[in-house]
Amino acid sequence: ECTWALEQAGSGRPRVSVYLEKERECWWKSALEGDQEIDTTKVDSTRSLYEYDGETQGAIRKIMFDEEQKRKGLPTSDEIQNEDLLRKAWDAEGSPFKGTPFDPSAINFKTGGGGGRMELPP
Repeated sequence: ECTWALEQAGSGRPRVSVYLEKERECWWKSALEGDQEIDTTKVDSTRSLYEYDGETQGAIRKIMFDEEQKRKGLPTSDEIQNEDLLRKAWDAEGSPFKGTPFDPSAINFKTGGGGGRMELPP
């Protein structure tokens, strides 16, 4: 979409203001065809977190949280989620661990050519 307006400049001279909306987010080589190319290395392309849509904000926050957790030597969001699932399955009907205190170290997940194998405690 494109709009334009004829305005009065501060000097009193008329000026044409043009608003151009791009179809996709990318850098243009120049503002006008045949104009000097824009040096994108001199452009501040940082964006505020709040300029992104909700889904992208959530993904960025998750990455930031996970990096902070790793730095502190704590579990990432995926590791926390996996432990929560394991905790729920621990006492589920048919679980060999049903009725025993939750202890994730009792399970050894090994991966190899044949897929994962879960070793149960004696």
